[in-house]
Amino acid sequence: MPSKTTPTLPEGTYNGAESPAIPLPGDDFDPVRSPDDPAPAAANGQPEESSSSLSGLVNLLPPPDDDQSSKKRKLAVKEPTHQEAVSKDIEVGGYYIETKNWKAALSRFESAVVLDPENPDVYWGLAEANRHLGNLADARANYQKVAEYDPDSHHGKEAIKALKEPEIANGKNAAVSLAPATVTQQ
Repeated sequence: MPSKTTPTLPEGTYNGAESPAIPLPGDDFDPVRSPDDPAPAAANGQPEESSSSLSGLVNLLPPPDDDQSSKKRKLAVKEPTHQEAVSKDIEVGGYYIETKNWKAALSRFESAVVLDPENPDVYWGLAEANRHLGNLADARANYQKVAEYDPDSHHGKEAIKALKEPEIANGKNAAVSLAPATVTQQ
């Protein structure tokens, strides 16, 4: 460990020349502090003997003449616009449809329809997810919305085609038939 005093070195060090005095760091040596920073001073005006995790805390406080010191400060966080959120929901929902994760796709498209209730791509995603989950009545309603909003698009044509299928045209939701069966007496 370095000390304040310079140790005497044996003669002949440094190619036989007299050894120069090598200054060793004093008490204010802080490996984290930049050598360009002024030495920290303790309350008694003497340099501090150790570093502290609280040193420099005063630098983080607002100046006393700051007009916002009494107000709560909030970080400036950019809120996504509705269109950014909808496009992200459609993108992620489309990924879930491609990977056949129907419940996750349904969730993302349900989020998107709240923000953009007139987007045919959202209804297409809802229809596809509901169809594969067995919610055929919901799928039919969503296919009808796609055909209503954008009948000439690729999804619109696919929706019209799907509405002609007997499974969709006559389909009911899978959870509808939960009524107990009646017992007949003989």
